[in-house]
Amino acid sequence: MSKPKDIGPQDETTGQTGRDKLLCAALKLAAKSRSLNSIGVRELGREAGLNPNTFYRHFKDLDELSMALIDQLSRDLRVPLQTLRRSLVSREENAVRTVELVFDFAKAQPEVFMVGVRELYGASEPVREALRKVIGEVAGDLAEDMRLMQMTPGLNDKTARELAEVVVVQTFHSTLDYLEHPDQRAEILRRVVQFINALFVGAMAIQAGLPLATMVSTQQLKKPD
Repeated sequence: MSKPKDIGPQDETTGQTGRDKLLCAALKLAAKSRSLNSIGVRELGREAGLNPNTFYRHFKDLDELSMALIDQLSRDLRVPLQTLRRSLVSREENAVRTVELVFDFAKAQPEVFMVGVRELYGASEPVREALRKVIGEVAGDLAEDMRLMQMTPGLNDKTARELAEVVVVQTFHSTLDYLEHPDQRAEILRRVVQFINALFVGAMAIQAGLPLATMVSTQQLKKPD
């Protein structure tokens, strides 16, 4: 069994370990329109209030630090999303509450989302791949939850999984607009929810061989309350 990573002592004032401080410092610096890989170890140590050499007690390199941030994002988001979705009874409510939860998470941790969207197209291939994996996992959770709760009748698993990934990517990117335009948040939420419902309604209509108008008339696209 591998030896647990030394996370160092906690700061008596903040309760943070050195590792925590480095992660927070990396987010703060990267959120200022910069790539994680462009941050220097000395600069990171200075921002965290630590000796720069402390970095190597916790991380091999900046890619490993980036992976830790991505793991944290995945843990903090996937479990609440699954818990929420499994408490709902309709696809329309599922869409509204899921997007609301993601947007609320983004409001609480804006730097996480700003950095995540930027790094999805960043210079580091391992980091890009890790973020794509998180998107795939969240999409897989969504497709499986909707299948178990019979929210997408007649839709085969492959199509449901593909649509779920489109939904996750769209919601992920929409968080930036949501954060940057607080006066438009209700409208941004409405548009994202409408997009999700239209996507699934259209796919179910096509698979059932029905005119889209028939599906829309029987499953109206609802605005969030």
